[in-house]
Amino acid sequence: MYTDNQDGLNKLHKRVQAIQVEAHSFEDPMKVRTALADAITEAREFSAPHGNPDHIDGVAGRYREAAAIVDRAQGDLGKVAKDGLPSVWVGTAGAKASEVIKAASYSADQMAQKFQEAIPALRALSEGIREAQSKHDFGVSALDVAASILNNGDFFMPADELRRAKTAILDGVSYMGEAAGHAKAAGVEARKALTKLASEARARKVTASGLTDADRLVLADAAAPGGPADLNEILTANELKRSSEFMDKMSAHDKAEFDRLLSAAKSPQERAYLMKALAAGHDLKEIDHFAQQIHGRSPQWLSDRLTPVVIQSTEPGTNYVNYQGAKWDQGPDGTCVASSTVNARAMVDPLYAFRLTTGGHPDEPKYDNPPAFADRLKKEQNRVHAEGGGDPLPDGGMNPYGQQHINDVEVGGHTGGDYAERKLGNAAERQASLVDIERNLDNGVPVPVDVEGGTGRHAMMIVGHEGDRLQVYNPWGTTTWISEDDFVNNRMGYTNNGYYPTAYSVYLPK
Repeated sequence: MYTDNQDGLNKLHKRVQAIQVEAHSFEDPMKVRTALADAITEAREFSAPHGNPDHIDGVAGRYREAAAIVDRAQGDLGKVAKDGLPSVWVGTAGAKASEVIKAASYSADQMAQKFQEAIPALRALSEGIREAQSKHDFGVSALDVAASILNNGDFFMPADELRRAKTAILDGVSYMGEAAGHAKAAGVEARKALTKLASEARARKVTASGLTDADRLVLADAAAPGGPADLNEILTANELKRSSEFMDKMSAHDKAEFDRLLSAAKSPQERAYLMKALAAGHDLKEIDHFAQQIHGRSPQWLSDRLTPVVIQSTEPGTNYVNYQGAKWDQGPDGTCVASSTVNARAMVDPLYAFRLTTGGHPDEPKYDNPPAFADRLKKEQNRVHAEGGGDPLPDGGMNPYGQQHINDVEVGGHTGGDYAERKLGNAAERQASLVDIERNLDNGVPVPVDVEGGTGRHAMMIVGHEGDRLQVYNPWGTTTWISEDDFVNNRMGYTNNGYYPTAYSVYLPK
């Protein structure tokens, strides 16, 4: 929907600026005239920004109509969800039907909201393209003026006429360059917004055979309590896809056994955590044991032990991450890389989180208590620190090769992708990285980030994205929402008491 002409036009503009109009010999005016004519020819080879604004406006209008239809359906579903099913629906059938009705009502509400959110993104894209095409036309008109000056001038053109032609060419190329940049920016913003919305079309990612549409709906919408449901879905987009792929690869026997575990689950949340365990790559034997340990537990109990980070809101500010009062932090040792990685794995692997929080013994106070959790967490951080070849503790630290390795093993091994470092040397590189950072976050894949300041360097993990905001986990035991602008313009200090304001590196799945 946009051209990539901006760089070429900027280079052409510099070449035209370098043309010297003042004559120093008999041949100079002719050379200048030829150079200017060649510049006009080259500029005209750059196409206008692509796209049909009227068509995009039409799509936005159809989204508005669809939102109204879905909103009416949500009202009907919401009434049933609120008032309850008829008394004929009793027992297990009634419970399952109630789950489906509530999930359908929630999904309809989310669908209407997403349609509405897509409309301004499409409107902005159409206006951006329309304005860019208008600027391009201004540029072409300026080139026409320059061509007229050159074509109608005397054989030996005076310097002032050549200067007029040069100025018109520079104006034309400037307009065309601005048009290309404007169209590109509009396309990037629309892509970000629409990619985010597409990642939230969650039920369609549950493709496993044997699951009904109702199953897919309930699984996709199951959320951890403690915050807005749409910010705390248990299964990420990547996990919905991976769990479906793993289910389809199971033998008939294993598939039947896993279906039995799902059917026996007492809540949508319990069912979703079993799917999340499958997505993390655990085998059926491990999941069967896990299912027995969490069977019949309340959604809050499950969330406390299996979801380290529950989002209350996306407002600015810092929240503590803890288990029964014990913080998910690195303590006094220099294990920031390992500690960030441990927390990220716990977010994508519920069995791992369960073993850290309860020691695998959820009903035994000896294991399931804050001091025992803190001890297990420290030992695991030290293990991962050693795995990455970290420097001796307590000072610690880890080089980029070790950091990439532990993210490949501990996180990528459970999300399906190896990481590669991307250096961020300036604001432009940080800005350019946002598209890939946010695409991974929207799919549920954490992104390691390294920051620096006057006192040294530190490692953290970007774990969430909503709108123009990023959620950052600091292994000091906190999460903080910052803006994209904060990330780009050296204000990462909001996440770490101002010590490390500059993001100089991220690790992204290849």
